[in-house]
Amino acid sequence: MKEFTVEEMNLLCIVKGTDREDTINNLFEIIPYINDKYIRQLTERLIGILDGMTDTEYSEIRFDFIVEE
Repeated sequence: MKEFTVEEMNLLCIVKGTDREDTINNLFEIIPYINDKYIRQLTERLIGILDGMTDTEYSEIRFDFIVEE
């Protein structure tokens, strides 16, 4: 199972769709609205991670916002 960074997991929680494909599509949809270079790279990296996953692996993700202390 892929370990996500805090930033990756929080972005996943924001754009989570009904399934892996829907979440990938949601990420593609927000790219034109992202002006921050780091967030754009994060989004593109997350698309790559999800694209390399199986639907079963995706279904095992615990979608919990993470707060760093």
